Amino acid sequence: MNNRRRALALTAIALPLAASRESHAQAPASPSQPAPASPLFAVEFRTGPKWDQAKKPAEQAWFREHSANLKRLRDSGSLVIGARYSDKGFILVAAESEAGARALVDVDPSIQNQVFAYEIHPFHVFYAGCVQPPKRPA
Repeated sequence: MNNRRRALALTAIALPLAASRESHAQAPASPSQPAPASPLFAVEFRTGPKWDQAKKPAEQAWFREHSANLKRLRDSGSLVIGARYSDKGFILVAAESEAGARALVDVDPSIQNQVFAYEIHPFHVFYAGCVQPPKRPA
């Protein structure tokens, strides 16, 4: 995928997050309002050195464990959005820090066993949309 299409794909994912982020930033907190959302981090998965080119994604070693880790993140409220594009995966996670976001991903057995590799970046929403990020527990 060329850089322009990649940027468009990431923008399409990012835009829906901003409305709720901006509304949290503009609205003063009150005792009746939930705590503001945690910072967001973009995680891009790519195939790692132990990826078997002869197998489909669901047939890869540690793929079920990878899916279980994503489910755990979703159930905990840390996973904001997940998607695939081209031969990459993308998740947006809410965490208190980049180190915290890395800790969420580093426990994934597919990362530990080098089936997948990842890059992580702070994700700053600047345009409003309609996807609600998870709320940080009060």
